[in-house]
Amino acid sequence: MSMKWKPLKNADGKGGVRYREHSTRRHGAVPDKYYSLQYWWQGKTINEGLGWASDGWTPGKCFDELKRLKKNQSQGLGPCTMNEVRELHLHEKEQQRIALEAENARRISMPQFFEDYFLPEATVRWKSTTTDKAVSHMKCWIKPVVGDTPICDLELAHVQRIKMNMLNAKRAPRTVQYAMRNFTMIWNAAKDHGLTDKECPTKASSFRLPKVDNERMRTLTLDEEKDLLDAVQKRSEQAYHMTLVAIDTGMRFGEIASLRWGNVDLAGGIILVVNTKTGRDRSVPMTQRLKSLFFTFDAGKPNKLVFPNVKGERHLQIPSLFKRAVVDAKLNEDVDDPKMKFSFHSLRHTAGTRYYRANKDLYLTQRFLGHSTPVMTTRYAKVADEDLRRGIEAMESAHQRKEHDEAYAPESPDNSSICYQ
Repeated sequence: MSMKWKPLKNADGKGGVRYREHSTRRHGAVPDKYYSLQYWWQGKTINEGLGWASDGWTPGKCFDELKRLKKNQSQGLGPCTMNEVRELHLHEKEQQRIALEAENARRISMPQFFEDYFLPEATVRWKSTTTDKAVSHMKCWIKPVVGDTPICDLELAHVQRIKMNMLNAKRAPRTVQYAMRNFTMIWNAAKDHGLTDKECPTKASSFRLPKVDNERMRTLTLDEEKDLLDAVQKRSEQAYHMTLVAIDTGMRFGEIASLRWGNVDLAGGIILVVNTKTGRDRSVPMTQRLKSLFFTFDAGKPNKLVFPNVKGERHLQIPSLFKRAVVDAKLNEDVDDPKMKFSFHSLRHTAGTRYYRANKDLYLTQRFLGHSTPVMTTRYAKVADEDLRRGIEAMESAHQRKEHDEAYAPESPDNSSICYQ
């Protein structure tokens, strides 16, 4: 048997609300009631259900809802039917869901962001060794501290703890700096993705990185140079040639590995160094030794590498044969101080030191090495401290001779002079 609708009126005697009773279900001691609205809108009668009394609907709530709809209809603002009310609620709910998802996405942790977004992008741009270091820093130092904490909630205390953990584990200051640099790059990438609008904690004025004292002082003597060149030549002719270029030009390994025939001017005796570390191209004159070496080569096309690897591509790392030759020449035997350890970069240091000793001009040395500021160049000048020491000894010796001559000079009689016939 169908349930019959029964009209309701409010205190003002106005209708528009009706209900029907459920045949079996009860709400408390009375049958459960289903309420609906009936009103005139846009030329037709609208019937819209509201809900059951057991769901919280009462006559008062029903008339309040009808009153809001009629007010909206008269003002032309807001939903004018229950269908529009429900659609609005669904839209608001969807917007809340989207906002919640966006907020959850914003609250991604740094390790998760690193894995999902940062690393795939960095792998395309970085060398494999650089990528491996970044992965190691994240796994060993950053992740154990930050855990699942959202990036936007990371604070100065987190980076301080990472730094102290590394220092307590006796990690080198340079390693700490690299880890903090990676932290900053990941943070900035997350900021670009809209995951935070704060400055990276490593930029805080109170955050201090450990100072690095890795100023290498090692240079080659002429005898050491001969021993090294002999050892390298026995291992690899190409590594021998690259070593000669480094000693005579002060070029970095990456610059030598990237050198192309189009940048070698044999007639003018000039090597044009491009795509440098500082971003500034420079010209380096060849020594006579280098000119003679390059004339023995079969010059390739302008875009061809001068020193390609076995695959015809650019060397990405210092040849292992060079490192073995350093061992053969015993250049690091009994050397414990890291600053005095010999490496390929020591060839550049040797060239810079020799150049400065020859001309005593920091500006020319700066241009020769391609430094962007004189600050780095002064490091090479410091190696000439031996020259200063010899100068001091010479000055002291001259002063002592003067004192000796004055002490033992013969006295001349007054009002007389010495004449040499």
